[in-house]
Amino acid sequence: MNTSKYKQILLAKEHELSVQLEGAGDVAHGQTDVEVRDTSDEAVTDQEKDMQFHEADTDWTVLQQVRAALERIKDGTYGKCVVDGGPIEEKRLEAMPWAPYCIKHQELLEKAAPPQTPTL
Repeated sequence: MNTSKYKQILLAKEHELSVQLEGAGDVAHGQTDVEVRDTSDEAVTDQEKDMQFHEADTDWTVLQQVRAALERIKDGTYGKCVVDGGPIEEKRLEAMPWAPYCIKHQELLEKAAPPQTPTL
């Protein structure tokens, strides 16, 4: 497998996510509630902050996955499932170049720990 194409894509994604996280940190530290005038304004501000923190958390997770994929390129295991060493499908890598699992093991992982949806 020619990993140079994926390496360039991953490096670009790493840079993009790093810039986004840096910006998110600047926004979070720069926000003040001085302009908040009533409880509904405060609720909206809190909700916006929560969304920003959630997006930053997601970006951080993807950044870690991107960096792990770059390490797999370095050690020659990129494109191989981290569970059994089998190949990860080319279409999967095209869609998500940082994928560590083949489809079979990704599905098993999702069945073992299905995503939690918030409830009231």
